[in-house]
Amino acid sequence: MSGARRAARKHRDQIGQVLSIHHDRPGPRTVTAFAVAWIVMSALTVIVPGETVLLAVVPSLAFLVILGGILVMLSGERLIIGERGILLGSVAPFLSPYVLHYDQLVPGTVVPISGGIRRYARQTGLSTMTTVRTSWWSERGISLVGPDPASARGRRRPGSGGTGFPWLIGTRAPAEQAAREIAQAAAAAGFVDLARATAAAPPRVLSGDPRDAPQQLPGVAVMRRG
Repeated sequence: MSGARRAARKHRDQIGQVLSIHHDRPGPRTVTAFAVAWIVMSALTVIVPGETVLLAVVPSLAFLVILGGILVMLSGERLIIGERGILLGSVAPFLSPYVLHYDQLVPGTVVPISGGIRRYARQTGLSTMTTVRTSWWSERGISLVGPDPASARGRRRPGSGGTGFPWLIGTRAPAEQAAREIAQAAAAAGFVDLARATAAAPPRVLSGDPRDAPQQLPGVAVMRRG
């Protein structure tokens, strides 16, 4: 069973049946870069071998495990759309995604980003927040405003946590598809305002200019730069 399916099964009582799963796995260039790094590091052990063949091979295997583990951890980000809410975050080993119910999402803030998603940090100043779930290879995704991380982890009673927190998740598939699926699920769950606003949100390409944030990233507060 995949990490996404395990996470969905664990939180089924909160999000209901899974309707779709979106990932943001690295592309061929990133995978190739990791493979080249492993080859180079392994080659160094051949150029300067150990006293035995075993001592020459072990470092190469160790490099493979380390680099492979890093790639797996970085590749774990998922957007899981369910009947009553979404899971957003990493499903890599030892990690768990956040739970965001539809009644916690601010209508009008769920928008598809079809390009320029790596400009998000420059545009908002929010690069270090745990709610920003993108990687250097991310190209598109979903921006939304919802509960604070503690509430999304279930550490606060429903309705008692803070709201208005920005969330960002990358998707490999077109962001419009994910937004449409969220709108359909929200409508079926009875959250009409959220569904209508999400369905009507056009895809946007981030410019990287903080002045464009109100139009491109509705509801996301821009951090002022000193």
